[in-house]
Amino acid sequence: MPKMNSESASGFYQSKHSAHEEVREQQVLFGEEPFLPVSPLRTSDLRPASSLAAVFEECHNYIYANEGWLKDKLFREMVKLLMMKLHDEHSAGNGCLQFYVTSSEYEALQHDLPCGFVARMAQLYQSVREKYPSLLSEDSLYLKPLTLAFVVARLQNISLLQTPADVKGEAFQSFVSRYQRGDRGEFFTPHPIVRLAVEMIDPQTHEKVLDPACGSGGFLIQTISWVSPKLPDTSRETYIAQNIRGIEFNPDVATSAMLRIAFEGGTGWEILCANALEEHEHLDGQFDVVLTNPPFGSKGKVEDKRLLKAFALAHRWVRLSDEQWHQTGELLAGQTPEVLFIERCLKFLKPGGRLAIVLPDGLLQNVSNSHIRYWLRSQCKVLGVVSIPQEAFVPYGTGIKTSLLLLQKLPADANKVFMARVRKIGYDVKGQPVYKRDEHGRLVRSPSGAPVVDSDIDEVADAYRRFKQEGIEPRSADMYAVPTHQLNLRLDAEHYAPSDIEMIEHLRAQGAKPLGEIATIVTETDDFRDSPNVDIHYIAISDVDARSMQVVSMQVMKAHDAPSRATYRVRAGDIITATSGASTGTPRHATAFITDEEDGAICSNGFAVLRDFRGVEPLYLLAYMRTGYFLRQVRRLITGHAIPAISLEDLAKVLVLVPPIEVQSKIASRMREILKMRKEAIRAADLLVEEVEHIAQSPTVDTCEPALV
Repeated sequence: MPKMNSESASGFYQSKHSAHEEVREQQVLFGEEPFLPVSPLRTSDLRPASSLAAVFEECHNYIYANEGWLKDKLFREMVKLLMMKLHDEHSAGNGCLQFYVTSSEYEALQHDLPCGFVARMAQLYQSVREKYPSLLSEDSLYLKPLTLAFVVARLQNISLLQTPADVKGEAFQSFVSRYQRGDRGEFFTPHPIVRLAVEMIDPQTHEKVLDPACGSGGFLIQTISWVSPKLPDTSRETYIAQNIRGIEFNPDVATSAMLRIAFEGGTGWEILCANALEEHEHLDGQFDVVLTNPPFGSKGKVEDKRLLKAFALAHRWVRLSDEQWHQTGELLAGQTPEVLFIERCLKFLKPGGRLAIVLPDGLLQNVSNSHIRYWLRSQCKVLGVVSIPQEAFVPYGTGIKTSLLLLQKLPADANKVFMARVRKIGYDVKGQPVYKRDEHGRLVRSPSGAPVVDSDIDEVADAYRRFKQEGIEPRSADMYAVPTHQLNLRLDAEHYAPSDIEMIEHLRAQGAKPLGEIATIVTETDDFRDSPNVDIHYIAISDVDARSMQVVSMQVMKAHDAPSRATYRVRAGDIITATSGASTGTPRHATAFITDEEDGAICSNGFAVLRDFRGVEPLYLLAYMRTGYFLRQVRRLITGHAIPAISLEDLAKVLVLVPPIEVQSKIASRMREILKMRKEAIRAADLLVEEVEHIAQSPTVDTCEPALV
């Protein structure tokens, strides 16, 4: 009779959550002989799975419905079964398998009659325990015989060895994420990012590779896949045993990583279940390559003083100059894990070793993290920075904007940095694949007929390879090389966009001056809250019209009712310009000239207040601040993606073209006339509205024409 096909039967198996229907349901599942083999399976009967995640999901749901276990016990039992399945495929010397259930065996189980199935599964489990003691500590299987038969039947026709790595990776991410939802910042790395990191860092057959926050082992599995074609057929297991290592703090996730490595030919011992931030002297300086996506610190900081004291970046740093910092002896109360992981990764590396690490963009751009980047560049050379789209991690639990940073521990001789911006990741925010289409909207297909995923990953990896191996510098809007000496304390790729760099060089050649040299940026807050019952006029960002560059409304309120953002008192002749919000650095950027009507008002700290202008006409400066030269510089200096903002310190660095005074005066005079006309237009519109309101308030309004006599 035909054997059950593991893919086509997926719709046939339906698990219920009513315990009293268990036996009847299983009779429905396995009572039809065509869906179970009549004789033992052989390796030639197995086929790769195209959707292993769906199989895992169905097995999980069935065990949950029929055993009623908590997730920890269910997870451990699934690990046992997967290890048994894998071991059976590996050890089938003459093609005969042990991991199967026949139709006659299932019929015997239904009637509580003796059969070889349970004993065969018990013997197989003991064989697996002997080979993988690090994975399996429990003495036996705990599933009921009928439940065990269901899971075996669901898996028995699949070849785990032949199933593609990306299919297995997707299944394991889904499998483990069911039990670990990322509550401590433990987010799985999307496969395209894993692949990009491995291809760019290019591990060699002789190099030792570590992931100190390995999760379910994605970076390590991809490394094995990358290196394997260069290995002799007989040395894959030797390579894994000698060169692949992972550290994972979470025991269940570590078990999953062990399982995945075992699937690739390892023993499971390659994964250490431990806190990588602890001291591991036997591992320090031992690795040629470190690849990792450390847990991000939005859920809390590391506060263990015993642990923190070993890290330079867990101490307070003081600024000596624009690009100089000094570490003090004062220990911080806590530090986010991703910062500590940067330092720990470099400690694991040999001199000259390479690191690929996924980091939140805040670490690469925020002013508050400048000392981290200063320390980083004192320890290593930056090889590359790849900006990852914000939606890349959304299907995996977070919308944090990240970048892939490639570093080489000193000594290193890199004199240029590869920069790239990935625009297309190959899937959308729901994790659904996005495919390439031609100019007619038709799907682009590969020679095999499969649709081609719309992604930049291959282009970026290929460009980096040519850059490193052949010295060919990329020259496009999204891929470019930056001389190391041109790096400042920002390390985000967007900051070094070629068009912006060219614009800044042009302005400097024209003698442009930093805004902070030609105007004072007010930093002193006003004490208006000392008189809480006094009326104030408050200017919010929404009260400014970006096109007319005027304050078009003000809110009148008592001082004690003023929002916490109310900060600066403005004077007639000041210029206020937005420093935060989604419109900052765009054509909708709010900038306004303060007239006598707004004199003495209080504005939001979402504005910077400019006054005491030196060598520049304020109204000329106002006009300049509407130009792309000003707005693009602001956008380049913005940090933060959820709430974009530019610091007052960075605003002071924005270059302003200062033409001769007669040119400035001419432009300022025209701007003055324009502002006057706009004010008059607003005033005329207000009067018109008042007139209409007066008509509406009249006791009688005759809207009819007089009758003709």
